[in-house]
Amino acid sequence: MRALRWPAGMGLAVWRWLRRFRQVRRRRLRSGILSEAEGIPHRDGARTQSARQGVGLTYQRRYLVRISGSSITAAQLVQRLESDLNAASPVEIAVFDKTSGAPQRLEVGDEYVVHMPGPWDCPVRVVEQTPVSFRFATLRGHMEAGEIEFRVEETGEGDLVFTIESWARSGDRLADLLYEKVGIAKEMQSHMWTHFCMRVAEIAGGEVVGDVEVQTERTDMFKSRTGRQSITRAVDVAFARSFTLAARWRNRPLHPRGLVFDARFCLHGTSQHRGVPFLDDRTEIHGRARLSRAAGLPSSLPDVLGLALRWPQPQDDAEAPATAELLLATTGLTLLGRHLLRPTTRWSPAFYGSLLAYRVGDRRVLLGAVARRTRTVPADLATLARAVEEQPLLLDLVVATEFGPWEPFGELWLSGPARSDDLEPMRFNPARHPIQELHPEGLFQRVRDSSYAAVQRVAHRDSDSHPSADHRPERPSS
Repeated sequence: MRALRWPAGMGLAVWRWLRRFRQVRRRRLRSGILSEAEGIPHRDGARTQSARQGVGLTYQRRYLVRISGSSITAAQLVQRLESDLNAASPVEIAVFDKTSGAPQRLEVGDEYVVHMPGPWDCPVRVVEQTPVSFRFATLRGHMEAGEIEFRVEETGEGDLVFTIESWARSGDRLADLLYEKVGIAKEMQSHMWTHFCMRVAEIAGGEVVGDVEVQTERTDMFKSRTGRQSITRAVDVAFARSFTLAARWRNRPLHPRGLVFDARFCLHGTSQHRGVPFLDDRTEIHGRARLSRAAGLPSSLPDVLGLALRWPQPQDDAEAPATAELLLATTGLTLLGRHLLRPTTRWSPAFYGSLLAYRVGDRRVLLGAVARRTRTVPADLATLARAVEEQPLLLDLVVATEFGPWEPFGELWLSGPARSDDLEPMRFNPARHPIQELHPEGLFQRVRDSSYAAVQRVAHRDSDSHPSADHRPERPSS
């Protein structure tokens, strides 16, 4: 019976997720997960599976829903949940089966098994309880290692706020793979608890105010990546040395010649809130952009084209705005192509992608810019200078998860006059000038900083000792 129920249940879960996922607000906690996670008691009970026994990163997650017009109090709502957890659970993918303790009650020491699709049945034990909250700890065999708490708070306006908060790592390497790398477990978990929040609002007899909000933070508090850190250091050293040698041969190992333009960002946000001002805000920003050919090949040959962006962004704790930088290069648009560089012979139409991922909460995203097909501009600097002098170059700014579709969040206007930066090179290091709340993700993002810094140190020394070494500009014709 179970073998038949899960495929049908997963189909229903996918349909519900596709219908609701844009109604979920995702953002970072930004509340100091390390100190909070370290404050979780270490449970020594039989079969308890604490976060210290898990695998991978430690995640702190909150799912919140505000309920207006509830016909019951916070304590009464918790009592109803304790009497039947399946009343709120999406039973197509998660069924709470009580294995220890009195029925229709919940007390410290009671145990449940949460039946889910896949190779896991997820056992938990009640470890804390108050009139307005209860907390489970995971037991041996659970796909996660840690604790999860359900609580209800009453606001001064008479509303209720229901929160599910967990502090956990993956229970084993397979669970870590499905959550951290593939993302299946992550989306299944997100659907489960957002559905739970919506059902709690119905049980309370009230209405949901706004959207369900998902807040996520993560840390490597148990130093689970010692081996990976060694690999990162080795790759870091190899890249830095290679680029340093290349810089001694040519001032810029990559993108040696380019043109600088004024950049105007017209941002309008996306259909879902991500907790990143650059992706969420409706605003206009002025900055600069540099377009260049990566290898510096003759203009008649295809080359990887680069679009480097720099703009000011406000900071809460600083009077002067901080600088943000984003590096894009011509890539493909498909799921595979967006991770591969693509030589081309045109500045426009073309797609410029970040190639490397950024993390937003518990998701990875890629950024891009699409030069529209309404205009063709061959990929040589002289033609580019003339084209932008005649008419600004327009690109659509887009964002996507690693496996999701591209979604526009703004427009980018590049206008002239074109300026050569041969005499005063514009140098970029997005690791030193990150976009607020957009965190570089992955091995190559982590080694980018030292590689760029090493090249720029060599270039700075060479320019001081040989002032004319890099002053051979190829002036664009007017």
